[in-house]
Amino acid sequence: MAPLFKLAAILSLSLLVAGQGTQFITGPCTSDADCAAGCCGFNTGKCAGAVVAQERDGGCGFGDPTPNANAAIALGFTGFSSAAAAPAAAATSAAAATTGNTAAAPGTQFITGPCTSDADCAAGCCGFNTGKCAGPVVAQERDGGCGFGDAQPNDNAAQALRGQRLGKRGVQFWARN
Repeated sequence: MAPLFKLAAILSLSLLVAGQGTQFITGPCTSDADCAAGCCGFNTGKCAGAVVAQERDGGCGFGDPTPNANAAIALGFTGFSSAAAAPAAAATSAAAATTGNTAAAPGTQFITGPCTSDADCAAGCCGFNTGKCAGPVVAQERDGGCGFGDAQPNDNAAQALRGQRLGKRGVQFWARN
């Protein structure tokens, strides 16, 4: 009976470790480590795109004493201050309303929104095949990569998020090895 208990304990622990960092955007989370995008919304406790969370959710870091911008900085975005993010977003919305411009400002389009390049998307990835903003890692698996409008797909945002180079073969290749 003892070996069966040990096997069950090891299996449970393995499943717990394998599940870390896999939650998709809008899924529940208790820390940044739970989310594939590396950002658990500070106010909501839901996985969010790193830049979007700075603008709409007070930053990342749910469960921490103070919000952070770690995932956004890893993607190459700088200058975030969670306290300053909300007024900046409000000012952008007010300016768009007065000019009648409904197009998203560069780098602010949310996942599944239309885009013409990676620069349009808050997550830094415009799906190569669809022309819709996508999570950088998910786009490698489901959309042929990032870089809509470019001659070849790229994995630049996924590299920045993961801190490694995925190469042309993508996530599936490296997961199998």
